[in-house]
Amino acid sequence: MVFFPYCSTRIRFDILLYMRTRLSTDKVQLFSYFIGVCFIGSILLSMPFSYKNGHGVPYIDALFTAVSAVCVTGLSTLSMDVYSTVGFVVIMSLIELGGLGIISFIGLYLAVPKRKVSLVNRTVIRDFFIADVETEPRRILKSIIAYTLGIETIGAIILFLGFRASGSSRPAFDAAFHSISAFCNAGFSTNATSLEGFLGNRVLVVTVMSLIVLGGIGFIVLRDVLSRTGGRSGRRISFHSRLVLSVTGLLITFGALFFFIAEANESMRGLGIVDRVFASFFQSITPRTAGFAVLPQSTLAPVSKFVTMILMFIGGSPSSIAGGVRTTTFVIVIIYALRGNTERTGLNIWRRNLDTAVVEKAFSIVAKSVILVALALLALLVTERSLLEAGRATFLDLSFEVFSAFGTVGLSQGITGSLSTAGKAVIILTMFIGRTGIFAMALGFTRSEQERFFEYPSANVMVG
Repeated sequence: MVFFPYCSTRIRFDILLYMRTRLSTDKVQLFSYFIGVCFIGSILLSMPFSYKNGHGVPYIDALFTAVSAVCVTGLSTLSMDVYSTVGFVVIMSLIELGGLGIISFIGLYLAVPKRKVSLVNRTVIRDFFIADVETEPRRILKSIIAYTLGIETIGAIILFLGFRASGSSRPAFDAAFHSISAFCNAGFSTNATSLEGFLGNRVLVVTVMSLIVLGGIGFIVLRDVLSRTGGRSGRRISFHSRLVLSVTGLLITFGALFFFIAEANESMRGLGIVDRVFASFFQSITPRTAGFAVLPQSTLAPVSKFVTMILMFIGGSPSSIAGGVRTTTFVIVIIYALRGNTERTGLNIWRRNLDTAVVEKAFSIVAKSVILVALALLALLVTERSLLEAGRATFLDLSFEVFSAFGTVGLSQGITGSLSTAGKAVIILTMFIGRTGIFAMALGFTRSEQERFFEYPSANVMVG
């Protein structure tokens, strides 16, 4: 098979060279955006005005918090009660810029007068929507920004009532900060112990859980559902939306049921039945991928920590602010592994057939993610040897930290601040790759991508 069969060899070469150059340029611009925001944020967070005591902190800690905020993770090497109002404003701004991520980048890209949407950026923007819902890039951008600001505003208004009822000295600021942090699935809180102690505040807990779910199901689903409920009678939501909603509902329900049973005599001991129900649902929702906590994560049973790591690895849904391998990727891999037929192409789900390319992409994402997590954990085991030998951390603690960083979650066993400088660097890289990895795969033709236009001779290899 020959690519561009009606073009001369020279023209075909020029076209491919231009595409590779164009794609590489966009990739550099995208990474420059994230790196630039992280750098500026780290400088601001290293300044004395960002802290209550008026003293700066080591740059590695400022960089760690900045990357965590931009990557909407929520991990921090410092207690949150050390930050001043200015420091929280910086973190909140980084969360918003990083939460919207690719949208912020392309929005700035289009802000230049007469700037057109490139072929690559057009493709990436459309990854946030599907043809059944919307196809025009500029409309997609406007929709995402409108949904984000609208939901965050409504969330802040409701949270204001919750924080005021809890006796907060600055309910309006706390409400705005937590609304942005929850919808962007960041997990940062203005409280040193996150949301521990607020379990009895139903308004606050339910609102935060709702914001996490809305931020994690994806803009495709939000637009699709709102369009259907907005008066378009007879129109069914897309297959993608039905799949996302079903998987999300199952994960939340079964996760809550598991934690309700497993933690009855552990972290939830002494709680009333109603509080246990709310705590169970919160613990099921927050690993995907918000990072807020109403229960100390160090008090969870080992089996609950393991299940939490699985939920962190799965993460949210495509086109959302959440991290992880995403819900649709997870369900495709699981279904294909259980009943996939290697003699047939694609995968049948709910009387629909998913192309082989979709299945291969899902397995590729999971495989690359497993490799990344394994390498990060290996590096952390090397850098934190003294921490392990001193008994200040366990293998499970370090594993929990890595899964949280990769899934951009922010839950921790309380060892983040104890990590060495090298260990902090490992987590910084894991957070950054976990956040930008999907974007990196979306931009640019790799050599394997170009190989779609021709075939090598067949070969047989025994597997299994």
